[in-house]
Amino acid sequence: MKKISFFILACLMIASSCSYDPEQLFDRDRAPIAPVLAIEGATTFEIPEDLPDFFNSALTWSRANFGKGVSATYTLRVSNNELFTGNVKTVDVGVDVYMRALTTTELYDWAVNDYGVYNAETDETEPATLYFRIEAKAATQSQPLYSNVESIMSKWADWRPVELDIYFKVVSGNWAEGYAVYAWSPDFSHDDLFGPWPGLLLNPVSNDGWHHFVVPKNRPINLIINNQGNGRQFDFLQNPTKSAAYEFAIGAGNNNCDWTEVEIPVIVPPSLYMIGEQFGGWDWSSSAVVEMTPVHSHPGHFWCVRYMLADKKFKWFPGRNWDNGFNSLGENIGFELDGGDAKVTASGMYMVYVDMENGKISVEPAKVYGIGNCFGGWGAGDYPFTVENETMVYTTTGSGELRMYAMSNIAPGSVQWWQMEFIILNGLIEYRGTGNDQERVNVDAGKKITLDFNAGTGTIQ
Repeated sequence: MKKISFFILACLMIASSCSYDPEQLFDRDRAPIAPVLAIEGATTFEIPEDLPDFFNSALTWSRANFGKGVSATYTLRVSNNELFTGNVKTVDVGVDVYMRALTTTELYDWAVNDYGVYNAETDETEPATLYFRIEAKAATQSQPLYSNVESIMSKWADWRPVELDIYFKVVSGNWAEGYAVYAWSPDFSHDDLFGPWPGLLLNPVSNDGWHHFVVPKNRPINLIINNQGNGRQFDFLQNPTKSAAYEFAIGAGNNNCDWTEVEIPVIVPPSLYMIGEQFGGWDWSSSAVVEMTPVHSHPGHFWCVRYMLADKKFKWFPGRNWDNGFNSLGENIGFELDGGDAKVTASGMYMVYVDMENGKISVEPAKVYGIGNCFGGWGAGDYPFTVENETMVYTTTGSGELRMYAMSNIAPGSVQWWQMEFIILNGLIEYRGTGNDQERVNVDAGKKITLDFNAGTGTIQ
């Protein structure tokens, strides 16, 4: 008993000899303490189709300790790798804030639009796993503190974003200035997707007033239709999920339009152009841009014959501008796609036939024929031209009117030879198109007919 009492007394004497000052202890130099990050809620982001703007998860973290009474500014850092190298996204959180909610729209934007990886085999974008950490800064310290790293895995649900074709026709309340489409998103990630306000200016793609634009894969996205920035507009589709067509009834003032979904129309453009590396050098002012010839009595059917070089890219547009272009239709024959363009893999003389009525494009070895007395008779397909260098040639065997035409394997059976006819007039190849019977030129036997389709010229020698 005496030994225990003595031990307690000794401890009390030692403690009384030490001076204890709490304030002095807190101010003693020590290393700052970094925040500790945690994820509240789901650690998997299963991407829904409609992208509702609700909270998927929340990030919480402890206070960074830079010393008594020292505030800190917090920044959320987002990456697609644990080392936070490369393209790192930052979000300002605020001063002495210890929580940040994550919505489905911003998770989608990071996982798909910023860090998604395109898979060429599946033609899909695979969403990335997202890594998060918190950066803390204090005015009293030159170096920031970083929390531990946490992650959220992303995966598709039962859908994939695709490009959408949107059509509309104004049936009442026409705007004389024309129409434009502008894109914006709740998290500002896709503002100006169609360019700065008023966005993409739209021209009719058919004689009966249909307009068309393509919604890219980017989500979330909201659309505004406006009168090309001249003071009228209305909110249109929010996060569209399907290709569709609408009829507009536009009222007075802003945000006043009723629309009705209708069947997607078969668009028959009045013209079609082919432009590319070989055909104008992607310059609309070039005379080498191909104005394709309409097939007589078959709206939506166009053709041309050209000597085409291998691996030179091209595509088609309904007007002599960059609106509503395409590199393919539903059925593509004889050519390959390369990114957003088309190409052939072997140089040669080709017939390019576009059937917009039935959704077909064929790029096939050219078939050009003569017909009539100077060729030997009126049998369709009996007198084919042959390829010579980058031209097509035939030597007449009789005298008479010079009549020639082309044909395609995918042209409907109802297409007759005169509906794809052309002649040589004053040294130029003149196409009949949708016009009336052409002026006639008589030739004698033994004349070599040479057709240079790329130059648009022909000779009779």
